[in-house]
Amino acid sequence: MTDQAGVSAPAAGHGKLHRQLSPFGVLLLTLSCLSPVFSVYGIGSDVLQHTGTGALGLFALGLACAFIWSAVYAELGSAYPYAGGDYVGVGSILGSWAGVATLAIWAATAGPAVAFQVQIISTYTRELVPGLPPSAVTFGSLALCVAVALMAVRTGALITGLFLAIEILAVLALILIGFAHPARGLAALAAHPVAIGSHGIMEPVALGVLALGAISAVYGTVGGNQAIGFGEELRDPHRNMGNVIVVACLIGAFGTALPVIAVLFGARDLTAVLRDPAPMAAFVNQAAGPWAGRALSAGVALAIFNATIAQIMFGARLYFSLGRDGIFPGPVNRLLAGVHEQSGAPRGATMVVAVFSLLCCFLSSHTLLIFNTGLLVYGWSLVCLSVLVGRRRGMTARPGYWRAPLGPLAPLLGLVMAGGFTLADLADHDAGRPSLILLGGVVLAAVAWSHFALRRRPGGWAPVLAE
Repeated sequence: MTDQAGVSAPAAGHGKLHRQLSPFGVLLLTLSCLSPVFSVYGIGSDVLQHTGTGALGLFALGLACAFIWSAVYAELGSAYPYAGGDYVGVGSILGSWAGVATLAIWAATAGPAVAFQVQIISTYTRELVPGLPPSAVTFGSLALCVAVALMAVRTGALITGLFLAIEILAVLALILIGFAHPARGLAALAAHPVAIGSHGIMEPVALGVLALGAISAVYGTVGGNQAIGFGEELRDPHRNMGNVIVVACLIGAFGTALPVIAVLFGARDLTAVLRDPAPMAAFVNQAAGPWAGRALSAGVALAIFNATIAQIMFGARLYFSLGRDGIFPGPVNRLLAGVHEQSGAPRGATMVVAVFSLLCCFLSSHTLLIFNTGLLVYGWSLVCLSVLVGRRRGMTARPGYWRAPLGPLAPLLGLVMAGGFTLADLADHDAGRPSLILLGGVVLAAVAWSHFALRRRPGGWAPVLAE
């Protein structure tokens, strides 16, 4: 059975997600996936430690990229608002090989993303209770997040919304503390980027370090496309999805970039802050006292816990699409595509994401972060190309759908961004280049699977456009 576009409909017996979310509910889930506090305290801390005052320009670049990102994803998501996220639109426009490659990239990075988050939870929880074993906090946090993710999606949205309120307060507190009493000016920060060097003193930042830091900064600043993964649970998705993505992306971008910049402006002893393994907490301790640092660390741990719940829910819907669209052999597809009747949650897919994330927890947080930034090269390139081709073929920006302004400018600039990220990764021998190679292997394996397995099935294979 096919729909009007000629794309395969869901196989009989596969679960169907419950369409019960308002645009505000999807916005809450999306902002929880983005988690400005996680981006600030996790990715922002990593960028600060490696690039020092260079982080100012890098996060300013991230803000500019966020505008391009939101426009491209809003157009694609409005036309193809399905649980598989990017891959349904990419696969429908460019062909099944591109869809499978995109889905594989997101599936491969789902576990590392969750693992990175629970490791950051452990870091800030131990700021509050130093004697706690790191592994117990990491694995215990993961178990609790999975338990919430198994609930009904509306319950999950309510819980994440409550935590999100705490998160917004933590972000606002960091911005206010940093900008209320600036310790240095813009010119001093922007003129000559310096960071803690190998001898523990401030040294000029190498160009290659700045280039790799730019990828991490942009990765932490852009977002909002996670909303697409909840598209089959959103009411009137073609009309609402584009606006949700744009609003979520811009809130997340400013909520991430401004606090990092505020720390650079407001830190009295910037060297001590950059030396600390938790630079954001060190800054708050300096500016407002240890009690404020502990309170903010508690808020951060709760906020990242919230982000992890939403990230698992997003990843579960991605893996649900793997099964619903018949990517694997029958038994695996049935496990992934099953939907719990009462809750509407894809529980089999949720548990698969949980196990994958558990295994990734044994890798270092910096390795996980660098591995995931490869998304900005492969996945982003395919999305930009899809919007360019889709607009020309009349497959996106239809009447009633969201339409990116200035015609093809946004996806063209997006392809330029992807080219810059590629060069930056290639220049880094330790992390960036291995990330490109590893995710490149994932892409090649996915294209091979599409050609030698999926393409040879009776009637071929195409992404599912669910009703």
